[in-house]
Amino acid sequence: MADVDTTRDVDEAAGMVAQLRDMHGRLRDGRPLTGRQVLLLVDGLGGYLETIDDGGAASLDRSFGLKQWGGVSPARSMALDQRDRMLRRLWREVPEWRPLMPGAAARQMLASFRRYETDRWPRERHLQLAPVVEPAATWWRIASGNAAMPDVPRLRQILKT
Repeated sequence: MADVDTTRDVDEAAGMVAQLRDMHGRLRDGRPLTGRQVLLLVDGLGGYLETIDDGGAASLDRSFGLKQWGGVSPARSMALDQRDRMLRRLWREVPEWRPLMPGAAARQMLASFRRYETDRWPRERHLQLAPVVEPAATWWRIASGNAAMPDVPRLRQILKT
């Protein structure tokens, strides 16, 4: 399977979400939309209504470019991107894993996560803040987040990027 760069998609979705938040605030406060925002709104709603008129399965996410067919939502994309950045950072920071190639590091990291998940997570799942020591801090964030720990092949791919 070829490596897929989702950074552009995540950035575009995040940009659109930021625009929608700003549009919401402006409309809520009775302030006018910018010219660009008016075009985004007209194009998004127009695409949605066209799809309905054509008898298709309409989706506001897709009409506004937030999600492609078969794609993931912006929130999910951002959660996965954040998880992947945490995993790459952890690989660079833990001395035992730093010199390892991505495949070997992925196996050791997943084994460490599984031990954390079995031994510590049941006691720490209700904490308000992550533990201060790595790798437990990252494992806690992943276990309590919206993006599960990947398997070894996917983790190896994440570490290669």
